[in-house]
Amino acid sequence: MIARRFFLIMALIGPIHAAMFDFPTDNHALIEEKPEDFYMYVDRHFEGVSTKVWEGGSFGYVRGPQRQGEEVIYLQLHEGIDIAPTRRDASGKPLDDIRASAAGRIAHVSHEAGASNYGRYIVIEHDIEGSPVYTLYAHLSSISVEAGQKVAQGEVIGRMGFTGAGINCERAHLHFEIALLLSTDFEPWYRRYFSGTPNKHGPYHGYNLSGIDPAKVLLECAKNPSFRFSEHIRGQEAFYKITIPNSPSLSFLHSYPWLVSNGEDASPPAWTVAFNRYGTPIGASASSKAAAAPEITWIRETPFTYNLTTRGIIAGSKSGPHFTDSGKRFLDLLAGKGQKSPFDN
Repeated sequence: MIARRFFLIMALIGPIHAAMFDFPTDNHALIEEKPEDFYMYVDRHFEGVSTKVWEGGSFGYVRGPQRQGEEVIYLQLHEGIDIAPTRRDASGKPLDDIRASAAGRIAHVSHEAGASNYGRYIVIEHDIEGSPVYTLYAHLSSISVEAGQKVAQGEVIGRMGFTGAGINCERAHLHFEIALLLSTDFEPWYRRYFSGTPNKHGPYHGYNLSGIDPAKVLLECAKNPSFRFSEHIRGQEAFYKITIPNSPSLSFLHSYPWLVSNGEDASPPAWTVAFNRYGTPIGASASSKAAAAPEITWIRETPFTYNLTTRGIIAGSKSGPHFTDSGKRFLDLLAGKGQKSPFDN
């Protein structure tokens, strides 16, 4: 009990050495092991029962319940965490300041509340172990920074709000993400598949930001001053592996070279890339076998169809796994070839 109390005190007053990532609001209830006070609830209506569940504000497959036999599974991926306010004014509007989780550069600012489900939001680029890592802060009522501006860790960048579709004042919160950028050549890919819809978000679009659980990162950073982001990513559980033809256009390998183990061939015929359940690349190894197009190398067996455990990238069963159309589109993005798909002959 004494050790736990000491950890809570140290976490609240701040470590001697700044954590790599810090909490973006004054809500630290997660450290106090009170997730119900940290996450903003979602209204859940399932099998005739209405509930308010804090779990819906956490990261991962936590929304869209569906019964399969005796088991209830969740089909909707929540790509960040929803942090509840700690203070409100007399009308119920949140008063929480939003702070930069780590030092960095403001990469993107969206002042237009109706431009996306994120409402008003900010993306910050951080140099973490020599690689670009991004944090996203959404549903803001106001923004106090501009694109290109450098910010210090803990610097106020905006105010919590409830802008964006489907959020009211009662459910005001900060939607917070920590993510990798899948491709530095996003615009040609976007025009290839979504030519009828203007891209208002540049490369910092939801299609191009692939997130991990921010809560785990924040907790690890709070208790471990030697936390290494690259090791955290490589320690994720793999759900499938895809062998991709080698190309200079595989920008995610250039951006995150630590995905490849030391000593690997720097220019193999192909790369076998491991992904977690959420479609985030977590490791890559050189493949001596050439691949004319992306191939499914391995997939974890589960009681469910593959599309439920691969974010819809792979479909089918053990006897015949295959890429879905959205899976091919996703691999096209990773390949970074703009107008030419890696599946084109």
